[in-house]
Amino acid sequence: MFEYHDSPTAAHGGIHRTLHRIPQQFYFPGVRRHITDYLKTYTECQWYKSSNLKPPGLLQTPVPAQRFEVIAVDLFGLLPKGPQGERWILIVVDTASKWFELFALSEATAETCAKTLVGQIFMRYGLPRRMISENGVQFVADVMQKALLVLGVKQNLVPLYHPEANPVERKNRDLKAHLAILVEGNHKQWSEVLPFVRFAFNSSVTVFTSTTPAFLTFGRELRSPLSVQADLRAVIKSENLDPQITPYLLKLADSLSEAKENIEHQQDLRKLQADSDRRDSDPLQEGDFVLMKSHVLSNAAKGVTSKFIPKQDGPYVISKQVSPTTYILTSQKTGEVVGKYHVSDLRKYHDRGGEECPEPVAPKRRRGRPRKDRC
Repeated sequence: MFEYHDSPTAAHGGIHRTLHRIPQQFYFPGVRRHITDYLKTYTECQWYKSSNLKPPGLLQTPVPAQRFEVIAVDLFGLLPKGPQGERWILIVVDTASKWFELFALSEATAETCAKTLVGQIFMRYGLPRRMISENGVQFVADVMQKALLVLGVKQNLVPLYHPEANPVERKNRDLKAHLAILVEGNHKQWSEVLPFVRFAFNSSVTVFTSTTPAFLTFGRELRSPLSVQADLRAVIKSENLDPQITPYLLKLADSLSEAKENIEHQQDLRKLQADSDRRDSDPLQEGDFVLMKSHVLSNAAKGVTSKFIPKQDGPYVISKQVSPTTYILTSQKTGEVVGKYHVSDLRKYHDRGGEECPEPVAPKRRRGRPRKDRC
């Protein structure tokens, strides 16, 4: 096995090549099973070789929540400095009604984000039960976590290197296009057009609900300047001034029910399309050893290229299963939590039984925690 697989002249061939080489010279009972098990548990091959299988992890469709029961937040930037020194945009989206809020921030700190969420969202629309966010330092810092803990808001951090788990990510692409069109050549005036972008998003029909976020939030459509100028009689005869409130409330209740059905229908369509390019994940349990997909960039100054970095690194230990496709990993040596990862970034580690597990080539550390040499 060393001469026909491990040696430099063998080039660590796969199962098909090794099975072709060895039987030409040697034979013993169970040769095929022995070669397969040997290559399956070879650590370096598990580190550096890619997989041709579809990524694991079928799409998970959460149950639609009540309005402002679950919100999703994200930071958009770094942008050119605005008239008041703004550099960032804090995006907040209600996952049920798709109501859209934008806040220009001069600095993207945990304290600024926490104050904006409490003052502009929680104290205006009520406390949500859950908040979805990425793993940026602003959202994993003690200031943010303590503020949410005191208010009783559960924080859900999306898996690392899996931004599509955050519903706001899809809005970022639309926001970028809208801002680019409105600012034209004057990129420093982006903060002045944020109210127009917010109005456009909240007054537009969404695919998921088949109605506007404004109607699901307030029970009425937002009046645009054009609708008022075009025909004042439409405002006078609108249902907002109708003294008979019962039909209006019934229509609102029907709209909320219909929006929920549309969300579930769109989720089914998205799941059908997304699962066509994925496969069901391998069964993983707490205590299993797994390899994690490497996300290391090249560094010319240090003479490091990502082409020679292991494709998967580890092994790490699964300490907890958060959802059917999300796991919390810990270091096998220290037991320290290294983060929450999606199953598409994980691969089960195969050991040879009795041998000591190797150490990761580039050990991961928990996001948001300073290095020991900087403490």
